[in-house]
Order: sequence, then C-alpha cells, then structure tokens
Amino acid sequence: MIINQLTIHIANCSGASWQVFQTLADMGINILSYSINDMPEYGVLRLIVDNVAKAAEGLKGKGIEVALTPVYSLNVPNQPGSMSLVLKELTDNHISLDFLYAFQYRGISQAILHSTDMEALQKCLTTYEQAQLLKADA
Repeated sequence: MIINQLTIHIANCSGASWQVFQTLADMGINILSYSINDMPEYGVLRLIVDNVAKAAEGLKGKGIEVALTPVYSLNVPNQPGSMSLVLKELTDNHISLDFLYAFQYRGISQAILHSTDMEALQKCLTTYEQAQLLKADA
C-alpha cells in the first residue's frame, strides 16, 4: 500500500538530526523507521511515523523543511529469500528502485520501496501481494 514518508534534507553538522528527532519526541510522534543517507552538502533523512500530518506540521513549525514522499509499504515474510522474490518480480516487470529500506513493527517485516514510477510499482506489488495471498490460502 502507498503511504507517506517524511523526507528531510538536513545539514551535515552536529545536532541537525537530533533537532528533528527531539521535535518529534516532544510532539509524542512515534518513529517507526528511519534512514539517513549522507551527501557531501547535506543528508537525506527518511522517516516513517505513526502520525504523518501532525509530524509534518510540527516540523514545519520549527522551521524544518519537510516533504511528504509517497512510498510503497510491503509486508514481507520474515523468511530467507522473501525479499529476493519481491525484487525478482520488480526486475521481471522492468521496475527500478530509487531506494529501499526495511523494518519490523509489531512482529511484521515491512519493506519501504520508492520508484520514479510509483504507479507501475504499486500495480506490480499489489498484484504480487494478491498472488501471495492466494498461495497462502491454497
């Protein structure tokens, strides 16, 4: 399913990421997953949180620029080869990823995927998930 991720460009300096995390903590926002990638001039902080709208509003109120990025959240069985099957499906459908990261929440593994063609990604993964459900029911 498509969800919104918070995407924040932060300075490569001491305390920059702390300000984001502390602001969310002060607001009672639960961070479910995060990823930080560094670039020479800045870092890209990607967050999955339990209340996206409240988090975005609160961060903007503190002068932190935040973008909402649609990403695909996929339940992935916690078994060897599960993610390989997903990536094979994307490969077979000629869908490339811009980024991918994963986390577990309440015992369920979640992969977060983004492509420049989110429509094709959603169609492919929705079909894939439906096929997996049919297999499980058989």
